[in-house]
Amino acid sequence: MYLERKTIGGEIYNYLKVSARHKEKVRTKSIAYLGKGILPKEQLKKEMDKYRLKAEMAKKQAVEELMLEADKKAEKFLEPEQLKKISEIKEEFGKKLKGTDEKLKQDMFNDFITLYAYNTNAIEGNTFTLKDTDLLLNKGITPQGKSLREANDQLNAREVFEFILKEKPSITHELIIKINSMVLKNIDQRIGAYRSHNVRVFGARFETSSAEYVRIDMEILLKWYRKNKNRLHPLVLAAVFHHKFERIHPFYDGNGRTGRILLNLILLQNWIPPLIVPDAQRKKYYDALDTADSAGIDKLQPEHKAIVVFCYYCLLKAYNTVFKRWG
Repeated sequence: MYLERKTIGGEIYNYLKVSARHKEKVRTKSIAYLGKGILPKEQLKKEMDKYRLKAEMAKKQAVEELMLEADKKAEKFLEPEQLKKISEIKEEFGKKLKGTDEKLKQDMFNDFITLYAYNTNAIEGNTFTLKDTDLLLNKGITPQGKSLREANDQLNAREVFEFILKEKPSITHELIIKINSMVLKNIDQRIGAYRSHNVRVFGARFETSSAEYVRIDMEILLKWYRKNKNRLHPLVLAAVFHHKFERIHPFYDGNGRTGRILLNLILLQNWIPPLIVPDAQRKKYYDALDTADSAGIDKLQPEHKAIVVFCYYCLLKAYNTVFKRWG
């Protein structure tokens, strides 16, 4: 709450106001008109005390208005009841994080990471079952008949997810390259940089960025992300970023696994629980990504709705399957 003085026709007019911020937007509301002239400090203090409750209510209303306006942008991709559900999940998730002791919290995320590692690697052809993954990650037992590469897929998925969960690092070129290197540790030597040769994704209906444009396209994507990270609903931001990243395909290998980690990093940075793309929904996932392939790297277009809605249902399922059952 603050005093704003306006000079009109040589006269000073006093207004008591309050401002509220939601992300990068600020809204100001008038609380009361306090008359003309210079107000003594004691009188101003009394007026502020008098209107303190009204100011708090006005500030809360301003924040709600700004949040509603932000949600209206997201309504192009998600229904109002879906946005409401995400808000409820976010609130519940926050309470679980604050109200759950560290051991239970660790067990909760171990459950999630086991399911996450199994599914994200199964999408890429890993033959570990969910039981195999549980044995390896939670009991330290390597199932018989499985390759070292497949075991490293699961171990790397756990390591990189625990990294983003703990650090919630800012998304930069360096961070993206680091995540890809962690995903491919002891699996592929072509790590530590974006690819310098063209690649073709077998069965894909899109063409990846040409090698000479990979760095440029990734810079365009990061500029788009920085511009929109405080403007778009976090789920819309995460889902669309994921599509754009996969469309560029900046690495020789591990693009899907890296992209799904980045998607979840954006959610976690916004205190929204992470999601799992189920291997059983692989075709729907690829179809949703394909639908948006005509969109530009720096554009948000209606074609992105399919991947946003798909990610919404993945978020809902992961929350109900894992996080809702804890705490």
